[in-house]
Parts: sequence; C-alpha cells; structure tokens
Amino acid sequence: MKAATQKRKELRALFSSGKIVLVPGVGDALAAKIAQVAGIQCLAMGGYSVTAVHLAQPDVGLLSMSEMATALKEICDATDIPVIADGDNGYGNALNVIRTEYEFEKAGAACIFFEDQVWPKRCGHMEGKQVITSEEHAQKIRAAVDSRIDKETLIMARTDSRAVYGIEDAIARCKQYANAGAEVLFADGLCSREEIERFARELKGEGAFLAANMIEGGKTPIIPAKELEQMGYSMVFWACSAVYTVSKALYDLFTGLKENGTTDATVSNMIEFGRFNHFIGLDHYKELERKYKVDRDD
Repeated sequence: MKAATQKRKELRALFSSGKIVLVPGVGDALAAKIAQVAGIQCLAMGGYSVTAVHLAQPDVGLLSMSEMATALKEICDATDIPVIADGDNGYGNALNVIRTEYEFEKAGAACIFFEDQVWPKRCGHMEGKQVITSEEHAQKIRAAVDSRIDKETLIMARTDSRAVYGIEDAIARCKQYANAGAEVLFADGLCSREEIERFARELKGEGAFLAANMIEGGKTPIIPAKELEQMGYSMVFWACSAVYTVSKALYDLFTGLKENGTTDATVSNMIEFGRFNHFIGLDHYKELERKYKVDRDD
C-alpha cells in the first residue's frame, strides 16, 4: 500500500501534467477498488455518494465529520491512487475546519475541498442553497492551509454562490479563496458552457488548478473532458455516475429476480464467484494463512 504522501505527490504531478484528470465519485471501498483496476488515476469521496451508500438518504448534511472520515479511510485504504475528499463546509467555523483537515489527512486524503455553503449543506445541483460571506470562507481556507500536517496535501476551495448571487460573484469568490491559499478552485452548479468557459478564462491567472463537475441530469451541461482540458481545467469530477449506475444495475437485478425467480436475465453483467474472490484479494489471504499456519497435534 502506498504512503499517503506519495499519493499526494502523484496527484500534484497529475494536475501539473497539462492533461485533464478524470475523477469519478465513489461512496465505498469496493467501488474505489474497481475504479483503480479499471485504470482510473484519481477518485473523489463525495458526500452525495457516501450518504446514498450508507444511509440511502439525500445529500443534505446528514452525515457527521467523523462518519465521513471513516468512509474516507475505508476508500483510501482500498486503493493505491489518490483520493479527493469532500470536507463539506468544514462542519462549522475555522476551528472546525482545522479538525476536519487533521482527521481527513489522517484518513489518507490527497486533496480536501471545503465549500462556502451554510450548514446543513446540500448537493451543489439542488435548489435552496445558501452561502456564507466570502470573507468567512476565506478564513476557513486559510485555517485549512495553515493546519496541514503534510504540505503536499492539496486544499481545494469550492463555491456554491453561482446559484445565489451569479457567476460574477462565484468568480470573485474563487479569486479571494486563491489569495487565501487554495491551490484548486471549483465553482459548482455552473449553468451553461459559456459560464464554464468564462470561469476558466477569468481564473487562469490565479496560479491554481481548476476543477469542473459533471452530473448526469444536473444543472451543468455535460462537456467532454478533452474540451474542458482545452479551456484550462486540470480535473473533472464525475461525482454521481457510479452510484447512479450501481443503483440501476441493482434495480434491474432485483426486479428480474422477483419476476423470474432467477438471475438469468442479468447474470451476464456479473463477475462470477471465483473471479470476484480473486478480485477482492482472497488469494492474498490464503497465502497469509499458509505462511502463518500452526500445526496442531490432535
């Protein structure tokens, strides 16, 4: 298993490469491991997916910082690729951000983002969002930057002000957050290609990496990664794709089983017993059992 510092250095190198990084969102360790085997280079632990997987509830601030840190650790421990962690709004003021930073770094995060919503927050593509002042969030970003245990850990600032005050305010806030020390900037809920292009164009000189977010059926138009790269983005979240896909696959499985009394209709989509056991590492544990076996006299 790679050390957290190594993963953080790898993430910085990926962002600096000039090629956009695809970052799917995952809510559990199994999805994270599958993503790594599929060749994904970086993952996001997002509140939307974690809340859906663990509570089957919407992303409206129902999970505590400690619950999110536990989910993050499980995901980081399951993979050798860097994980970007959803720090929500830090779960309080700047002092709470310091503890969140500590706990998330300890869990293995390569990058942590903090958003400027009030608590309880909600998914960036839902209605009814509210934001704190930019000055207050800038102080939270400073607190996160100052309290890093490992200076390789990236701090991302997210703003949700587009839905409240418009694109101009979102851009102005991100400039302020970059000045506070954020190395990655992210405005969620942008509503048109023009806004996505403008965000990149006006923040290009801030010396920070830029992040976009694609959610199927959300407020932001879906734009291919290569086009985002050409605009100047370093990474793009596909925040909910995995949980949507798994939900559809399970629904098809369970309805087919109920109707037919068998899984024949969906068995072609499954990894069979032996392959799955190999995938999740049973061979490794069998080897350990042989290594540490103790012969007992009957």
